[in-house]
Amino acid sequence: MVDFLKTTLARVPDGFDLPEPLRLLFAWVDEQGFVVRGHDGDLYGSLSDNGWLGTSIELRGYTAEQTLSYARSWFDESVPDAAARLWPFAQTGGEGSMAALWRDGRRQVRIVHLGSGSGSMMTCVLADDAVEFLRLLAIGYREICWNEEFSAPPEPWDADHEIVNAPYRDWLHRTFGVTAPATGLEIVAEPAEMGDEDTTDPFCRWVDNKEV
Repeated sequence: MVDFLKTTLARVPDGFDLPEPLRLLFAWVDEQGFVVRGHDGDLYGSLSDNGWLGTSIELRGYTAEQTLSYARSWFDESVPDAAARLWPFAQTGGEGSMAALWRDGRRQVRIVHLGSGSGSMMTCVLADDAVEFLRLLAIGYREICWNEEFSAPPEPWDADHEIVNAPYRDWLHRTFGVTAPATGLEIVAEPAEMGDEDTTDPFCRWVDNKEV
């Protein structure tokens, strides 16, 4: 297996640094053998080798060409620098929602969510701190793209789904000394949706062309 972290780091665009907690996550996923090669030849990581354990997420840093194509699908010419300020690194939902690094107008890098629009509409800052993003993944929602679920603890989708991903939680606690919160709202204070006229979320406002 090609080194997953090395492949990922080679794709991090200029102007970004992969936060150390995410570096450690990609390395851990590789060490655990939770990386597979897709039909397209690319590498995809997850938090377990059991798709029904804990939160399902597909880790894969976009190439420059993929980032440009993704940005063009989201933004018109009124946001000419979109591809330079976003870097998608994980698919958060089976319907195509994504998590990305975003560089705001003050050059602060945050982790944000872009709903697919055909399913999830959540478009907001997920975390300013990468460790908080990792804590969100430890709660146990089947997918983290459904903001309407964040006010309550997760429930299993069916009898086969186990909420607690013990190996991931144990790694998170050993590495960072933190635990999983009870609900998503403890991490994502304002899970705004695209087109929300009243939101104060800076990423949602940027997407809606209301903030630089």
